[in-house]
Amino acid sequence: MTAEIVLSAAWHSGAVPSDLTTVDGQSLEVIHRGAWSHGLGPNFRDTLILFDGRELRAGCVEVHLQTRGWKDHGHHLDPAYDAVVLHVVGQHDGAETRRHDGALVPVVDIGPLAPFATPTFAAWDWDRVGGHSCAEHLARTTPRVVRETLARMGDVRLATRSARIEARLATQAPGEILWCELLDGLGFAANREPMRRLAHSVPLAAIEDLLFATPRYARIDVARGVLLGAAGFLPLSPIDGHSGQLTPDAVAALEAAWHKSGHPWRTDTIAPSAWRRARVRPANHPVPRLLAAASILNATSREAGLLATILGTLRDANGPVASLQTLSASQGIPGIGIDRALDIIASSVIPFALALADHTGDAGLADATSAQWERLPAPAMNAITRRAARQVAGAAPLGKIGARGAQGLLHLDTTLCQPRRCFECPVAAAALAVND
Repeated sequence: MTAEIVLSAAWHSGAVPSDLTTVDGQSLEVIHRGAWSHGLGPNFRDTLILFDGRELRAGCVEVHLQTRGWKDHGHHLDPAYDAVVLHVVGQHDGAETRRHDGALVPVVDIGPLAPFATPTFAAWDWDRVGGHSCAEHLARTTPRVVRETLARMGDVRLATRSARIEARLATQAPGEILWCELLDGLGFAANREPMRRLAHSVPLAAIEDLLFATPRYARIDVARGVLLGAAGFLPLSPIDGHSGQLTPDAVAALEAAWHKSGHPWRTDTIAPSAWRRARVRPANHPVPRLLAAASILNATSREAGLLATILGTLRDANGPVASLQTLSASQGIPGIGIDRALDIIASSVIPFALALADHTGDAGLADATSAQWERLPAPAMNAITRRAARQVAGAAPLGKIGARGAQGLLHLDTTLCQPRRCFECPVAAAALAVND
């Protein structure tokens, strides 16, 4: 067993004493150890701790091998950990445990692992999971349990992404963050890094100022010219022009716009070699994705701007996915597909909107965004979600898991399956509890 799971199992089983002292000298008594979350947020929920014999605190307990694990795992940026009232560590290294809301969390150093008896939890046959599939029987007999577990893991991924965005809101303008998130989503896996660089080299404020000073009929050419020029694609090769379904006249217009309006970015363009174009599906080629970004910019107005336009899709009667697809198309060139739109809404727009709503206290935005999160369908499986679904359910169908479940599969694969953290996996725990 890995070290942290030993500590968690020891806490869960009662091997850790009920009477403890924090590193700063507070005495405490564990009244209730709480429910083990198995990787869904803080390690133990609904705990009751009595401090100094007089102050009873209800909340969560988080467990790490060393105190710095709190910050290493990003809990200081995650509002989900604002309920933590005690940090249990195997070794206190002097690091501070401060929550997202600014409160300091008491730390208890319980010392080396050796004194703890092997808990009942360790007696589970862990060879049953981590192979070809972990919960195929559960997925066949009680698929609802698997879907609900994946949805909760999707909520964890959403909370983590929102917390990271909210931390950036303290120093960055909301529109700039959304612009970066939008380009990141358009870049997908292959071209995320150059897309992020483009968001920084062509700030939203600068491109919007330029576009709003440009006659309406010429804005699309300027938006395309600046983005493709700053990205290092101009002059546009015939192959790249074909990938974007651009006519020779359209290419000439955007190159002329770059020559006329691209002076602020001409000395700081991205090297063409930074973009991955080989073995990329035509729809994922960076040129059509940049053209989609230009179309979205072109669809905004001085009154609304990108920020209000994108947030407005969450309240649009047609739904955010169809709205984003419409915004990304112009002049006969199709916009992004439904699966890319779904992924951008789930991975970028919704986390951003929830972070902004929390940061500004906008309850209406929070409600509209939460409603979309609940009903957003899942995109078609990609290589990662397909791998995670196979790991969870084998050949058993999972049914409609929605965007929450799809995001849960991404969280499962990246944070639990790939690093082989089976002991912390809620799917494995559910499967073993049923089989035990």
